[in-house]
Amino acid sequence: MTLLRRGMLGTVAGLLIVAGAAQAGGGGAPPSRQVVCAPGYVRPDFAALERELAAARARWAGARPPTYWYDFEQVAAPVMFPPVRVAVGGGAVREVLPLVTDGGSPPPLAPATVEDRFEQIAQTLILVRRQPCPVVEAEYDLRLGYPTRLYSGSGEANIADGWGEWRVTNFSLLAEALPGRP
Repeated sequence: MTLLRRGMLGTVAGLLIVAGAAQAGGGGAPPSRQVVCAPGYVRPDFAALERELAAARARWAGARPPTYWYDFEQVAAPVMFPPVRVAVGGGAVREVLPLVTDGGSPPPLAPATVEDRFEQIAQTLILVRRQPCPVVEAEYDLRLGYPTRLYSGSGEANIADGWGEWRVTNFSLLAEALPGRP
């Protein structure tokens, strides 16, 4: 599934984490309304998603480099934030650098270590599991285990916006120095 292929569908994983359990587009289904999932909807296998998360965390724990950077992109439909580079050293975010000069505000979920990204995925799995028609997908680097993608949305029929996705690309291990620093 590409960054925008899912159209305007679902809840915003990033906003779920940043703003608690609030759901984009109206706070979820009112108790009196019967929720209808879109034709062909298949509920995610949450047990498999949790196993994949645990396996990726284990791979990362075996590598756990002290200094690294990566590029980060976030969509909180209908908003697409400009890409940034996140530099991490000593277990903390050191810098978030814009990759474009006039792209607007940086993504709200940009300042995060790999451990923070794992926690974002874990929290998203908890929160969307309770939704009537959740859609959630997570991907990880096969070698080091760091998360490369999180998508969260809703499989409800007739949802126009509110899905969210982030991507980690250009991950780079560094011996000591951060990008642009001696």
